[in-house]
Amino acid sequence: MDDQNINRSYNSKNNKSDFVNFPVLFRREALSVSENSELIQAPITAVRILFKILHDISHDQFQADKQKNQLNLFEEHFTTDNNSYCKFLFPIESIDENRNYNSVKKGLEFLEELNKGWYKVTNSKGKTVSSYGGVISNANIDEGNVFFLVSSYWIEKLLKIPKYNTVIYDLAWQLPKSKQILFYLWLLEVPETGTNVNFDKFQSSYGFNYSTPHSFCKNFLKNIKDILDQYSNVSFNYKVKSNKIHILPYPTKTINLKLSKKTIKKQEITQKLHYWKIRHKLDNKIDTIKTVINLDNSCFPILLKAYKNLVKDCRDAGTKVTDYTGESFMKVFQHHIKLHYQQSNWNTIVKDGYPRITESDFDPDLNA
Repeated sequence: MDDQNINRSYNSKNNKSDFVNFPVLFRREALSVSENSELIQAPITAVRILFKILHDISHDQFQADKQKNQLNLFEEHFTTDNNSYCKFLFPIESIDENRNYNSVKKGLEFLEELNKGWYKVTNSKGKTVSSYGGVISNANIDEGNVFFLVSSYWIEKLLKIPKYNTVIYDLAWQLPKSKQILFYLWLLEVPETGTNVNFDKFQSSYGFNYSTPHSFCKNFLKNIKDILDQYSNVSFNYKVKSNKIHILPYPTKTINLKLSKKTIKKQEITQKLHYWKIRHKLDNKIDTIKTVINLDNSCFPILLKAYKNLVKDCRDAGTKVTDYTGESFMKVFQHHIKLHYQQSNWNTIVKDGYPRITESDFDPDLNA
């Protein structure tokens, strides 16, 4: 179309990232199965294309309240003229390694029709620009490459991310069905305390007709959980009570994918912090430990060893480590951190430089 303004082009990013930032508002508007029943029929390639888009634009994503310069650049490029678009180009094998043209075409066709209509975007100066199309427009495959456009409305949803979740990029290629990925994206928004969902409404949203909550869990939820336990940063437990299903998310301990050392370490820290928080009822106190680790990642092994010593001392004393919760845990944990540090080589480098998670030292009596 002659009246299209191509304001930016994205070619396939060379280095594959471990994670992509998935915008919460975009998922709720475009990918909520409870709001749009057509999504359960989405080809798996449609969701993989969305993951690829987010992967390739990752360097341009921003939070408007924190990155004013990025907001100004975005508005200058995308919210000054009608029918402004981004152009995307990447090899077909980045979506389907077998170069299955029909499969990728179905994904493109689905996204062209998804939420198709007229949309308006208003910039900070009050100017409103319009664009027409689905989540993507003008899709084409030529000489092994995929081409399409994304309008200013949808690119704003993908680039301007006030709230987002960290998503394992390769997971879209580990989960074989789109409704499983859509469930995973929903799961990331469930609070760590869990949520209760109505069985009938829940299974209806995903297009099933099981007779009982138990059969739904066995045939749908268990399969997803098994995959997430292996390949995801977040998995979940579930429990049935009457007509309710309780979903409880948790960070996984290991991810069986080829990931960077930095990602592996970050996941290990995330999992352990969650474990301590839940096991010892730390609530906001976990933020103190998290801050200490963020300031110096090298202290994490010290905390791990200190906790291991605490567990051993409790076992030797015939007590339960879970008896320590909240402030009492913080104090006894601090004692073991200090004790381990003073007995390690670290103390010869920086005397009494142990990580501090409480304002004052405390020597507990484990037999009390």
